[in-house]
Amino acid sequence: MVALPKSVQVTRKANGRAYYYYAKFRSTPDAWPKIPLPRDPLSAEFLFRVDLCERLLSIEQEGARIWKFLDAGGRKVEVPSPEDAAFWVALEKAEKVGKLLLAGDRRTFSALISEFKESKAYTDDLSAASQEQYSRCLKIVETAWGDDTVASLTTINVQRILDGYQETPAAGRVLRSVLMRLINWGIPRGYSEVNVVDKTETMASDGTYEPWTPEAFEIFFKHARPDLHLPVYSALFTGQRKVDVLKMVRPGRGVTEIPIVAQKTGLLVPVQMHSEYRRIIRATTPKSDDAVVELTPKDQPLHLRTDGEPWSYEGFKTAWDREMAREPFKAFRTNRWVFHSLRKNAVNMLLEAGCTEPQVGSIVGMSEAMVRHYSLRVNRFRLARAAMKTLEAAWGKQRVHVLGKVRRAR
Repeated sequence: MVALPKSVQVTRKANGRAYYYYAKFRSTPDAWPKIPLPRDPLSAEFLFRVDLCERLLSIEQEGARIWKFLDAGGRKVEVPSPEDAAFWVALEKAEKVGKLLLAGDRRTFSALISEFKESKAYTDDLSAASQEQYSRCLKIVETAWGDDTVASLTTINVQRILDGYQETPAAGRVLRSVLMRLINWGIPRGYSEVNVVDKTETMASDGTYEPWTPEAFEIFFKHARPDLHLPVYSALFTGQRKVDVLKMVRPGRGVTEIPIVAQKTGLLVPVQMHSEYRRIIRATTPKSDDAVVELTPKDQPLHLRTDGEPWSYEGFKTAWDREMAREPFKAFRTNRWVFHSLRKNAVNMLLEAGCTEPQVGSIVGMSEAMVRHYSLRVNRFRLARAAMKTLEAAWGKQRVHVLGKVRRAR
């Protein structure tokens, strides 16, 4: 009979078939989830996976369990939960990169990505939302070139990937930017001597997205699922980014502002509440016994799904993308009306109402330089209207010098 490692458990079915699991701390309050192992306890694969499990760490962090793996190179790498389908793939990839690092081969994209994600450039300098965006792009990079050395990458390789984003140029620009940042970070660390991304074509952009028109709002509120409506109103009336909109809490009666800390900048933004926006929020307040229940900000997130649960960033993004892929929203795809466009709508509304650039910046949490960038079109219209008023006022004296004795239209 084979002597099994201490934390390995075997379960035998009535037909005699045996199933093996790695079950650390079993029958205790600290018990781990059971991790399935290969069927043959004498196989090299079985012993390899038990060894990986032995180097798995479970860490309590802010009330949640975080899983880390101690790889062959001695690094503690965060991995998915053992209950996640990607668990074994992540462990084996981390072990592979660890062995490369141990052997002194630090020049592959997999090694670069692993080292970059452990650096302060990623953990401290990027917000949570930016880390999610970077992580998505880094997965694409690793899938394409993970085992290749960074120095072997060519401009042609990169351009071939970017050419696949002609229909989604914004996504292409983000991928190019992340790859550029990654390779630049790796240059002084010996991964490459040059950044070949710098020579690739930049995707043309005239603003990436357009502010919503009245037609866009009519289409949206007619066809979109109801639990997406309030977030759109919130973005329109406050000018905040999606990640900050979804963090808003429901204000109590009489409150006229919802202060938030902008995730991108870390600055406190005194979000003001327009009177119509307050009425919209009031209309969505949960009711009990036909009376409005007043909830303090800590009690209730503002934006909820139809099942009453608060929207997560990823959940909202998935739901939004599914809606925008539907036929009623074809015009949104054609005209580039995206959620972030509502931020431009908010800036334009404030400028057209006569607010100064510093006032607009303080309301929407935007630098004056960016407000000026957003306001180019509004300023053109404002200048054109002012010019026409000036011309109208002076036309009585000017007409004869322009048209001479030509009769006036009756």
